Amino acid sequence: QYIVSNYMHRKVITASEDVTFKEAVEIMLRNETNGLVVVDNNNQVVGILSSWDIICYIVPDYLEEDKHLASFEAGDVFFSRILEIKDHPISKFMTRHVHVVHPSSNIIEAAALVSEHRIRQLPVVDEKGELVGYLSRTNIKKAIGDALGL
Repeated sequence: QYIVSNYMHRKVITASEDVTFKEAVEIMLRNETNGLVVVDNNNQVVGILSSWDIICYIVPDYLEEDKHLASFEAGDVFFSRILEIKDHPISKFMTRHVHVVHPSSNIIEAAALVSEHRIRQLPVVDEKGELVGYLSRTNIKKAIGDALGL
């Protein structure tokens, strides 16, 4: 009963690797989501793009080395950095190492991955490796509620 297929979302917001920074942000805003599953032409998962990835990418390298400098930056650095990277493909900054589960996976397996890697959502793939859904922390919480009879 406590398997991924019983709790997963079947509608997944996806993008291809060549989507630009601007297009990805637009997709995420339009769909009110903090993540996109990046797929190839065969609907195989090749990455994840999260709001975290986007935020990290807008910080220039020199600020990554010394984040304290950010408080001394001019107010227009944020805007100018956004304009500088708006046409960069998401392949430059998406997360490529993606953990996945299968529809038949037990919820405890998914919970272990989420816990160990602090993942917000897990793509769900079929036996051919094609994306069929995703499982979020909220979905796992729903399974917990069901186990508690709530």
